[in-house]
Amino acid sequence: MKLILTEDVPNLGSLGDTIEVKAGYGRNYLVPQGMALLATGRASKELRHRLQYLEKLRAGKIAIANEQAEKLNAIKYEIVRKAGLGGKLFGSVTNRDLVELLKENGFELERRAILLNTPIRNVGTHEFSVRVHTEVTVTLQIKVIGDTVEAPVVEKPKEDADADAPVIDSEELEKLEELEANKDPEEIE
Repeated sequence: MKLILTEDVPNLGSLGDTIEVKAGYGRNYLVPQGMALLATGRASKELRHRLQYLEKLRAGKIAIANEQAEKLNAIKYEIVRKAGLGGKLFGSVTNRDLVELLKENGFELERRAILLNTPIRNVGTHEFSVRVHTEVTVTLQIKVIGDTVEAPVVEKPKEDADADAPVIDSEELEKLEELEANKDPEEIE
């Protein structure tokens, strides 16, 4: 089925492109959503005449996307996650986390617009790509900071030789010495 795109569709084409897709995809999704028109008939002829206008519109969208890409590139991205002593994260940083981070910085993007090959599982600097427009992709870096939870070091008290011996105050000591002095030598053995 031949269609003419009326807007940019990720992984398919840009505004004004004539594409060939399966009939069900075109008939059930692209045409009802207003993303495409049939390449035959009166509507496509009108669209071809409006193509000059659409090209200007497309150039404007690309210019806006380039501006947004420059703004994205200007910001330093950092995220703090709990990590073990070796720098390995408890969990990972995924597309959803990056979308939230971008949202905090004022950029509304879809989760699918962030291209992350594998989830980030280690502390350090990692790269990811953001597809701002079908023709504009920017590569960004994120610094993952590990929030290590170290076990507190407890100092053990020094062990004395008399640690198990009962504590005797001076009065008790004097009484014991008197008792030992008064005993008979035969009773001691």
